[in-house]
Amino acid sequence: MGWSLKLGKIFGIDFRIHVTFFLLLLFIFIAGASQRGALVALRAVLFISAVFACVLIHELGHSLIARRFGKEAKSITLLPIGGLAMMEEMPEKPGQEIAMSLVGPFINLAIAGVLYLSVGQWSGIGTPNLFPDSAQAFFAGLIGVNIILAIFNLIPAFPMDGGRVLRGLLAMRMDFVRATSLAVFIGQAVSLFFIFFGIFFNWWLALIGFFLYMGAGTEKQQVMLRSVLNRVPAREAMATDFRSLRPEELLSRSLEHIYHGCQEDFPVVGDKGIEGVLTHHRILAAIHERGLEVPVSEVMERDFVSVEPDTPLDDVYRRLLATHKTSMTVLEGGQLKGMVCLDGISRYLMIQSAMRVVRPELAD
Repeated sequence: MGWSLKLGKIFGIDFRIHVTFFLLLLFIFIAGASQRGALVALRAVLFISAVFACVLIHELGHSLIARRFGKEAKSITLLPIGGLAMMEEMPEKPGQEIAMSLVGPFINLAIAGVLYLSVGQWSGIGTPNLFPDSAQAFFAGLIGVNIILAIFNLIPAFPMDGGRVLRGLLAMRMDFVRATSLAVFIGQAVSLFFIFFGIFFNWWLALIGFFLYMGAGTEKQQVMLRSVLNRVPAREAMATDFRSLRPEELLSRSLEHIYHGCQEDFPVVGDKGIEGVLTHHRILAAIHERGLEVPVSEVMERDFVSVEPDTPLDDVYRRLLATHKTSMTVLEGGQLKGMVCLDGISRYLMIQSAMRVVRPELAD
C-alpha cells in the first residue's frame, strides 16, 4: 500500500504503518497538550498505540489462520481506521472462512480476559476514554475497547468479521455467489438501521452505518467479478498484437513504442526466450535516475509473473493484485503467446457487458 512504511516482519509477514497513522498520533498529542497538558497528551498517544497493538494482534490472528489453510498474507498495515491484512487469496470454503473470521474477535476477548486477570481487579472495566487521566483509567479503557472491538467485529455486515461468518454459514446451504448476495442484503439492512438511528441519536453510528453499507456493496461487486472471470480463460482477454524489446536495446526504444501505440509494458525477449518485463513504472523511474541511454536488460523486471493461456482470468486478476503488477505474460510451452493486463481485463468485461445488451442470448 502506498505511503506506508515497512517496519519489519512478524511471523514472516510484512508489518507496515501508514504515514497517516503517525499524523493521527501527532494530532492527538497536539490537541491533548493544548487542552490538558503534555502528560495527558502523552498518555493519550500511548493509549491509542496500545489499542492499535491489539488491532495488530487481531489481524495477525486472521493471517496465521489463513496460512494454515494455504492462503498466505502478504502484509499487515496499520491505518488510522484500523488494520488491513493483505491476502493473496481469501479462503472460500465455508468452514475456513468462518474459522478465519471468528479468530479476530476471539483474540480481542482473549486480550480483554488476560488484562482483566492481570490488572482488572485494580482498574475495573471502563468505557474507553481518549484522554485517560490515570493508569487505572488507561487499563480499564483498554479492557473495554477490546470487548467493544470483539462485539463490533461480529456485526453481520461486510467488511466486518461477522459479515464473513454469516456468508460462511449461508454458503453451507447455497453456492458462494448467492450466499454473498444474501449476506450483503442482510448487512446493508443492518447498515441502513445504523444510519437511520444514528442521524437522530449519534452521528458516529450513522457514519459507521455508511461505511458498512459501502463495504458490503464492494464485497458483492468483487465476488460477482470473480464469478464471471472464473469462467473465462486468459487467452480470451490477452493481447496478441504487442511489441517486444531486446535486452540490448536502449530505453529510448521503449518510448518510441509508447508514443506510437497504447502499450505500456513490454516483454523483453532474448535469444533463449523471454527474459523479463519492462513496465512503464520502471521506464519512468529509469528516465529520472539514469536517462535514456540505458540497456533494457538493466531496467527490466526479472521476477515477472507468467500464466498459461487456459488459466482462469479470476486467478490472473488475483495474482496481479497480490503482486502489485499491471500486466503479466502468457506462455505456452515456454513460448510467449500474449500479454494480459488489468486494463485489458476491464476492456474485455465492458465489451462483454455491451454485447449482452445487444444480444441477450449471450447472458448465462
